[in-house]
Amino acid sequence: MKTPASTHSTTVRRMVRAGRPRVFDAFATADVLEQWFTPDAGISLDVIDFDFAPGGTFRLRFTMPDGTRPVAGGQYLVIDRPEQIAFSWMWEAPDIHAGIETRVCVQFIEHGDQTEIVITHDRLPSHEACDRHALGWQGTLGRLGDAFDKGVSTTPDQRALHA
Repeated sequence: MKTPASTHSTTVRRMVRAGRPRVFDAFATADVLEQWFTPDAGISLDVIDFDFAPGGTFRLRFTMPDGTRPVAGGQYLVIDRPEQIAFSWMWEAPDIHAGIETRVCVQFIEHGDQTEIVITHDRLPSHEACDRHALGWQGTLGRLGDAFDKGVSTTPDQRALHA
C-alpha cells in the first residue's frame, strides 16, 4: 500500500427524495448497489465481494464504455444505520491511483421526507485525484437520486431500481 506524501479531500452533497433508512439501505445490499453505484449509466458494476458489516470487506468491478474493468475495494470501518457509513477505498492496478488507501465517509442527514447524502472522500494524493473522485461521486449520487425518483426499492427481493 502506498502512502501519499500529502493528502487532500473532497466533499459532495445530494438531496434525495426518500427517508433516511431507505437511502441508507441502498448502500447496504450488493444486488441493489449493482443497480445504481456507478457515475454514469454507461458504466456497469459487478459486486465481487460484499460483507456489509464493521470490518467486512468489499470489491467492486466497473465495466467502462471502452471495455476496461477497473476494480476498487476496501473495508467497512463504521456502519451506523441510518446515520453514516465509513469505509476504506483503494483502486487496484493498473489504475493510476492503485495501491493508495483512501477513506470515504457517507453521512445521511434527514430533512423531512428527504435525505441529504454527504460524501467526504479523504486521504487522496492530489488535487487531480480530488477532482476525479468528486466527479465520480457526483455522478453516482445523481444516479441514486434518479433511482429514488423512479420509485426505487432498496430491498433485494423487490428490484424496482433500473439504470
